[in-house]
Amino acid sequence: MMGSIRSKIGLKIGILVIVQIGFVISSFSILSYYESQETHLGNSINIAGKNRFLTSNLMLQVSEYFSEGGNSNDLSNIGSAMNQLESNILRLKQGGMISDIDLRPLPSKFLEDWNSIYQEWVSLKAILTNSVMESNEKINNAAITSPTVEALMATIQTRGSSLLNSSNILVTELGEYARVSSQNSMILQGIFAVLNIAVAAIVLFLVLRILKPIFALTAATSEISKGNLDVSVKGKGNDELSVLSNSFNSMVNSLKSYMKKQNELTKELEHANEELKHRDRLKDEFINVAAHELRTPIQPILGLTEYLHHVKEGNDRSLIMNAEQEEILLDIILRNSKRLIQLTEDILDVTKIESGSLILKKEKFDLSKMIMEISDEYRQSIKKRNRSNIALRYEYQGNGGTTIIEADRSRVCQVVNNLLSNAFKFTDKGSIEVTVKRTGNGKEIIVKIKDTGIGIHPDILPKLFTKFATKSDAGGTGLGLFISKSIIEKHGGSMWGENNTYDGDTGATFTFSLPIDMNKK
Repeated sequence: MMGSIRSKIGLKIGILVIVQIGFVISSFSILSYYESQETHLGNSINIAGKNRFLTSNLMLQVSEYFSEGGNSNDLSNIGSAMNQLESNILRLKQGGMISDIDLRPLPSKFLEDWNSIYQEWVSLKAILTNSVMESNEKINNAAITSPTVEALMATIQTRGSSLLNSSNILVTELGEYARVSSQNSMILQGIFAVLNIAVAAIVLFLVLRILKPIFALTAATSEISKGNLDVSVKGKGNDELSVLSNSFNSMVNSLKSYMKKQNELTKELEHANEELKHRDRLKDEFINVAAHELRTPIQPILGLTEYLHHVKEGNDRSLIMNAEQEEILLDIILRNSKRLIQLTEDILDVTKIESGSLILKKEKFDLSKMIMEISDEYRQSIKKRNRSNIALRYEYQGNGGTTIIEADRSRVCQVVNNLLSNAFKFTDKGSIEVTVKRTGNGKEIIVKIKDTGIGIHPDILPKLFTKFATKSDAGGTGLGLFISKSIIEKHGGSMWGENNTYDGDTGATFTFSLPIDMNKK
């Protein structure tokens, strides 16, 4: 599968390499062509320069011929020199192998100069052909005079000079053309050198650009190895490096998410451990408090029961009591038994609340009437315990005196009893006020119990309605308010408590609300 995937990076680099190779080959080919042209042009210059040599040689042969009186050998040399010169002139135009030199045809721009040379040669050849042959017969017949020979030589010299001048002009122009071509070739070489450097620089730039993500990935990996996860790599395009960059970013994000979750889990675990430690402390405190609270009512129950048992047996004459004393002892035993039962029920209620198995047995009843009855019971208790320094007042605010609700009567009664019990427990003197009223929209009943006691301790206030929220020197298990709030919220209401901080009041106020419509939970 991987073998069938075409590498886009490899394709890019391959294209760059092909472009570089193509440019180098093109440059080499063009420069080679220009150099070959210069070589061939140099060959043409050499052959054109050879025209001058062959012309001078021909003129020398002619001069020797006339000075020696028409020797036949000299005549043969003249013919050979003429053939060489003519062949050289024709080869200069047509090209071909000459003297082991591969000569290219003369460029068209120099044909006019070549035509001048050729015309000069034709004229010289005609003179030589006619004059030399004719002079040869006359010399042989002794018919030619010295002045005539001098005049013929002057004509031949003039034509030869013209041919030499024409050849010089062609050589000069070919040389100038070769010089310009050489300069152009050098300029072209410079241009190609600059272009090669530019192309190489572009290729290098593109390669570095292609490899830039690798450098970025290397730097980002180094940062990650140091623990810095706030890094990312920009990926452009859709090649392998872009895919790798995106995968790297995805991996970093996954690591960050994982580390974040790990940190959150660690914090949650630490919090849970602290909570467990706190709960363990609360559990230990509760066990100590519960053991103390259980032992407190049990001891008088056992002691007084044992005492009554001895009295009934009558073995000790000193253990004789009248009916009033007996009633007092039985009242103490009964009160502590009720306290023991209440403590047991509180522990069971907490278990039901935390397990979600607390069930409400709803019925319709008059809440204000129930609170009045409870208040009367507490007034009797105040009177019986000789606590006349505490006044208990009840007030209903609103029209009429009934507040019919549908709720669990026993549970609501339990809440009111808990709040009144706490109010009496922490109030030595003053008053306890119980107020019942409807809200403005008539959808809720508000019950407020205000005392003038010592108030809520600042350490307890933030955790007022949590389990075991009590001061060690205050007595009790600290379950009453937790159970009360849970019962009220189970009915769909709410409960809160606060210290009295207005009008110079002391003590605390506990308030709870119950909805008139008890269909909601």
